[in-house]
Amino acid sequence: MKRIVCCICVCLEVIMMLALFGCGRQKYALNFDGYGFESKKTAYAAGDRVTVYFKFIATDTDYRFWADDDVGLSQDYDNEHGYIFNFTMPKHDVTLHVESHNSMLAAERESLRVTLVNNVATADFWIMPQTEDNLKSSLWGTATAKALGAGEQREITLTEPAEQLFIVRAIDEDHAYFSVKDVTLGDGYTIRFQTDDSRFDAVIEVLDADGTVLKTQPAFVGALGAK
Repeated sequence: MKRIVCCICVCLEVIMMLALFGCGRQKYALNFDGYGFESKKTAYAAGDRVTVYFKFIATDTDYRFWADDDVGLSQDYDNEHGYIFNFTMPKHDVTLHVESHNSMLAAERESLRVTLVNNVATADFWIMPQTEDNLKSSLWGTATAKALGAGEQREITLTEPAEQLFIVRAIDEDHAYFSVKDVTLGDGYTIRFQTDDSRFDAVIEVLDADGTVLKTQPAFVGALGAK
């Protein structure tokens, strides 16, 4: 009888040891920062092989995935599972991140390189999309080209789509205010601020990439109060 009791005690001790050091291994959380990830479990022990799928894939969309540097994330793809990620669970929680952006929208917002030429007086220039808000607002944000001197020119980059109409505004060092609207711009265009007499007769010209003048419009609006 004593032998049976001893055997039972030994078995219980073995079971408890297995629970503590086998099945009871510490597990670490698998977290997802973004919608679309799938995995069989939400926690894994260090050393476990982890597989995660990302099936939520939209058209005309680019994706970027990442995790901590020590995770050793490998990435694959097939039509059944979408993106497939494999890694060995480290001794800490792991978060998988996803970042996406519309590749079609990015193509539509191709940058425009424009040269701004100032032949009048030192001034701050704003080149803004011609929206209803921008037409009415007196708050224009940061100048596109600040303190552009007379006789100077500067190349700038715009990120609005090419079919967008623009407003060109300027305020010179004596607080004279200039503005034109309905400006069409393309890559390699030039905006030229100039006058043949005084600043009150200043015009803003738009030239295409070949140097052809497409638009000439009187620009002087009035004098503003001191800054």
